[in-house]
Amino acid sequence: MGANWPPSRFWQFWALAGMLVLTAVFWWGVEGYAYYEGGYARGPIADGLLRFSLLILTPALALMWLAAAWLRRRVGETGYWQLLGLVAGIWAGAVLVTRMLLV
Repeated sequence: MGANWPPSRFWQFWALAGMLVLTAVFWWGVEGYAYYEGGYARGPIADGLLRFSLLILTPALALMWLAAAWLRRRVGETGYWQLLGLVAGIWAGAVLVTRMLLV
């Protein structure tokens, strides 16, 4: 093994967070698209929030997870986890409100 093995705690937590983030992104991508194609959005607010969560927030969550090494150098480990938590919280809130408006 190389000199950087085992990976640091940051990368271990990043991998664990990735399991949650990538599962959530895939799940909402499939379910949200099914809602969109099925015409479940009754009204402009539900439709707009559904589109925004699918087209903006879901890719932002995946990109925030992927940009860990770049962001870690710029904002530090604590700053990265705060940013990831902020984006994940906004995403989860938008998904929750969207599901409440659709069902």
